[in-house]
Amino acid sequence: MNDTTAIILAAGLGVRMGPRGKLYPKGLIEMGGETMAAQSLATLRAFGIGRVRIVTGHLAEQYREAFGAERDVELIHNPLYDSTGSLQTLATALDGLDGDVVILESDLVYAPEALEAALAPGNRLVTSGPTGAGDEVYVWAGDEGHLQEISKIADARPEPHLGELVGITKLEAAAVPEMRRAVEDVLADVPAEHYEPGLVELGRRVPVPCIRLDDLPWAEVDDEAMLARAERVVFPRIAAARAAHPRMPAAATAGQG
Repeated sequence: MNDTTAIILAAGLGVRMGPRGKLYPKGLIEMGGETMAAQSLATLRAFGIGRVRIVTGHLAEQYREAFGAERDVELIHNPLYDSTGSLQTLATALDGLDGDVVILESDLVYAPEALEAALAPGNRLVTSGPTGAGDEVYVWAGDEGHLQEISKIADARPEPHLGELVGITKLEAAAVPEMRRAVEDVLADVPAEHYEPGLVELGRRVPVPCIRLDDLPWAEVDDEAMLARAERVVFPRIAAARAAHPRMPAAATAGQG
């Protein structure tokens, strides 16, 4: 085990999921017979992450039922979840933490190579090649490969973007206090902000190298169409990648074929 803490941002209302989002938090929607959050937890454990902090909000009791008995999982509630955004959830997650942290979105399925790349030394923000998912978030990096901008607008900057935001970011211990300050400053201006502008603000203060994994299988699930696409097109590749990866135990890949 290492001293890295994983943060899973899981407080969102899931409005775009429609009726399903009223029944389940997005991270507790199943894919391949297992919830997205449970799959992420299995991958984190496989890579030696011994502490996972899940920040809940919408339907928090379901996370307590799913993970409340797990010794390596800490459940923290964001009481402002219905009036703020994921940046406030990140602020809640960072409170009292030291050591390296890896930040993950809860509505995410990914091949283990994504986490493996994030856990390399230093700060790391993971991007991918084009996915065609239909709700892409783009990342721009400067000449040295450090984070400059994140936007849903593909031509937000005159230069080409580096890749698509995967939703996995690792910060080394020295950057965590600066991340807290960046979060506080952004929230002071926009209390309901998403977490991505907080990362951009951090990138103005410390170098955040961005890495691109061209053929990475991964998917975010924000609505029913994205869920259907992930199940049909992406998840079989993720399951194959897990089965082939030497760090992934058989229990983490069983039932995913």
